[in-house]
Amino acid sequence: MKKYILLLTIIYIILGCSASSNNPVNLKQNPEINSENIIVKVLQHVKHFPKEPRYVIYHTNGMCNFEIFVNDRKVVKSFNNESFSTGNEINPYLLDGTNTLKVVLYPREDQGKFNDQTLFDLKVESYENTDRFSVEKQQDSLFVYSNPKNKDHLFEGSGKERFEEIMNFKLAQVPYRINGWKDSQDLRDFDKKILEAKVLEAYKMIQSAFKAKDLDKIARFSYNKIKDQAISQYFDQDEVQDALEKLTNIVHAENLTFIPIDHYELVFYGDGKLIGLKSTKREKGYREASALMYTSNKNENLIESELDYLLHIPKGKTAFEIY
Repeated sequence: MKKYILLLTIIYIILGCSASSNNPVNLKQNPEINSENIIVKVLQHVKHFPKEPRYVIYHTNGMCNFEIFVNDRKVVKSFNNESFSTGNEINPYLLDGTNTLKVVLYPREDQGKFNDQTLFDLKVESYENTDRFSVEKQQDSLFVYSNPKNKDHLFEGSGKERFEEIMNFKLAQVPYRINGWKDSQDLRDFDKKILEAKVLEAYKMIQSAFKAKDLDKIARFSYNKIKDQAISQYFDQDEVQDALEKLTNIVHAENLTFIPIDHYELVFYGDGKLIGLKSTKREKGYREASALMYTSNKNENLIESELDYLLHIPKGKTAFEIY
């Protein structure tokens, strides 16, 4: 019996490793897309509805840094050691029905551990896309979260170096559906070294495309993400154009320089369906950031930014694609 179990285990490992090694990276995905037709192609998939809610996460933090994930996709992070309030749209991350929210808190760099005054409040609201400037259509408190406090209203995580909480929330109206990564293959059983090599190959190709100012290639590997963003946020032509211009602005940035891809680790998102490389550096600007980072000059100041590209194997396909 033990030999039988051992044999099955060996076969499973071999199949898992061979599957991941035999899946190439499709560096020529979306061959029909180019920088001239991408806007028209994207708009062909956008549908409009009688009600078009755009959902926003608003947060306020105090005495901490943080990350916010929706359905295991990173929405926003901050490691600037500052307290502030802001909002981020989450439509591209949403699923039908129940959604998962994960909040990860970190102490400020000058503290090392949380103090009892640590604060993090979050709420999900929405506004109507067809009348986005109408204040009375704002829907307050669709979901509300505050970091846990004791009977004295002090942070329960005081003295710790990290705090994480996962919870579910439901939204009644999500009229669109985007396939994106949600039905892709779970990659967590694949050989990690092979997965790492796949992402590294894709990241180097992305770097080369931006360095060469190859707008057609950039349009091809950016198309799927821009399309899903447009569908989920009911984009019009100008909004699709704006999304594309964010990429062309990087191409034409002054003194565009990509930071060498080193000091990184493989990371899974989307419940194992998306993979990327994350920097392991702890210096300002690098913490929990993609390993795909670049610098450029803006108004005579050097700025550091990251590109948010991941890999997955879409449903019904065998090759890795960039998302």
